[in-house]
Amino acid sequence: MILDKTHRPWMIFTVIAFAIATGLYFVYASGTPNGPSGGSWQGLAFGIAGSALMVFVGLLAGRKKVPRWRVGSAQTWLRAHIWLGLLSVPLILFHAAFRIGGLLEQSLLFVFGLVIISGIIGVAFQHYLPRVIKSATPREAMFEQIPAVCDSLCRTADERVTAVCGTLFESATTAETTASDPALHTLRDFYVSTVRPFLAADTNGDSLLTSPAQSGALFSQLQQALPRQLHAVLHELDSICDERRQLATQIRLHRWLHLWLFVHVPLSLSLLVLGILHAVASVYY
Repeated sequence: MILDKTHRPWMIFTVIAFAIATGLYFVYASGTPNGPSGGSWQGLAFGIAGSALMVFVGLLAGRKKVPRWRVGSAQTWLRAHIWLGLLSVPLILFHAAFRIGGLLEQSLLFVFGLVIISGIIGVAFQHYLPRVIKSATPREAMFEQIPAVCDSLCRTADERVTAVCGTLFESATTAETTASDPALHTLRDFYVSTVRPFLAADTNGDSLLTSPAQSGALFSQLQQALPRQLHAVLHELDSICDERRQLATQIRLHRWLHLWLFVHVPLSLSLLVLGILHAVASVYY
């Protein structure tokens, strides 16, 4: 979700609604002898309006679960989720008259604050991380296609090494060949033991090739040890490993892009439960 000019109408609406709500609150607060209260009809009105906005923005999850539900586009729902969610903050504070209340109210306000903060962090992630991914990973691929791209890189590297060494895995015949040409044995051993595992889609971060500096040092040492006719394949392997590092960076940033949801969604559900408890307690007590 990029904050672009399409958000302008929502931002203007939110600012105008906030200004109107603030004016109404000050008129109400200044005209109440005992001060504003969440139990007054004005306080209840603010509470109902704020709660309605929170429920409405929470429906975004339902909109995602039912993509064929033709009630506005997904982008429209996301914009409403952001701006109406922000608008609910002053309405809830006006309802509480800026008091923290008892334990239930304190818990409710605390979770509400965490939901808003996590939402703002999520919007920042959604706005900036795609740009970081694009600038940091020129080899950017669709996230779902990354395993297939890794397999393609591995096949390309296999073919290049096989073309030089004859095979990737040593047999009796190749053992005789490499005995007379230890350079091929060194190249194939380095590729099979170090490069090929790094190119796999499920590789972990333990490989020395994960670090550009360490990878460069390894390839530089190998280039000095091997004859000039093998330098071309080393250069190609180095380029392929660089592409794999870019994909690894993309995976890491993509996970950060969605990690905040594992905080925001449970907090939002907790807020809904606490809000219901607060409403029930207010009616009966």
